[in-house]
Amino acid sequence: MKLKIKKIKNLSNKIGAYPFVEVRWLDIEGDDGWSTLDVLAKEKLPVAVSKGYLLSQEKGVTRLFRDYIENKEKDTMEDIGSTVIIPSSVIVSIKKLNL
Repeated sequence: MKLKIKKIKNLSNKIGAYPFVEVRWLDIEGDDGWSTLDVLAKEKLPVAVSKGYLLSQEKGVTRLFRDYIENKEKDTMEDIGSTVIIPSSVIVSIKKLNL
């Protein structure tokens, strides 16, 4: 489940420093409508899928970003966007993707 990444002591602005990954994780399921106890007892958690650059995975938290502003130098970035923070305890799998 845990993808082995180097511990990041100093954050890099090089996009190549961060692996592009697919994270499958258990999401919360809720319903405000009427139901029965039998239906609720059979409900399962949905598996959500997030893809992005893996910033870190430590202290029970997995951090991803999906977008970045490209710097004038190729392969470097200024800012990041579309960030996701996932509790590591709900992660089903993480796999590295090739770009």
